[in-house]
Amino acid sequence: MEKKFKNHAKIRPIRSIIFQRLSVGSNLLYSIESFPPLPESINKLNELCMADEIDLKAVIRVIESDPMLYTDILRFSNVPYHGFRYPITSISQAIALFGIAAVRGMALTAALRAHPFTDVAPYGIDVHQWFRVMEQQQRFLDIWLGKKHRAILQSLGGLTFILEIGRLVTSYVLMFTHQSYSFSENEPEKLSIEEKNILGRSSDELAAQLFEFWNFEKIFVNSLCYSLSPDDGLEPKTCAALKCARTLFTLKGITPFEEVEAVLVKYDFSVSDARIAYEILLAVEE
Repeated sequence: MEKKFKNHAKIRPIRSIIFQRLSVGSNLLYSIESFPPLPESINKLNELCMADEIDLKAVIRVIESDPMLYTDILRFSNVPYHGFRYPITSISQAIALFGIAAVRGMALTAALRAHPFTDVAPYGIDVHQWFRVMEQQQRFLDIWLGKKHRAILQSLGGLTFILEIGRLVTSYVLMFTHQSYSFSENEPEKLSIEEKNILGRSSDELAAQLFEFWNFEKIFVNSLCYSLSPDDGLEPKTCAALKCARTLFTLKGITPFEEVEAVLVKYDFSVSDARIAYEILLAVEE
């Protein structure tokens, strides 16, 4: 048995926007509810991961019962980046090596790869580039926080694998409302402002509401919603770490490390540790 992710009883509520009228050009109505759901296996996995005690055997059964999750998790576990000498051949091995939060993140990534809606064209990139950016963000956070701040990664329950999920949700909203728009900003905070100007909400707010509707744990939803505005989140330091990853590894490329130094200092992170992780990842990318 494994303890569940850190319990957070007092969560800042996120105002519901389901069924809310948002103006997008022609003032059509839409509901975030219409976004195609994730597989039932993900719902079962979430329920298990949010229990007071995580039943690892049940988690393994759920993953092994879904060929798509099973195959993709093992594929991800065996990429050369991890540097294991011998192949990982079972879900139990993957959990032992990476932890339940990371395996849950792998499952979410697998579900998104198989999702019926994968168009992020409004952001000027294709779905492969979108997944690549999220992979870079996750790897940076893992290298940086994996030793000294592992509790942050564990508390997020796999969120670090899908930090740009809001871009997919926003693209869906534009499609659903029959609108054509190309976002021009690259810097994450400026891009959020542009999204609000068009939709009335940022992509992070839309995605947070969707995951709230899907009954994800509140700390997952809260951290996603405030990952670019840490002071407003329940766990500011956790949100600040996510902001660093998203600032350095953007939809349109990698930015200089100096862009996050002020954030690191403000939230009492080691600048040198983060820089080392950044440089390691850049070396691997070359």
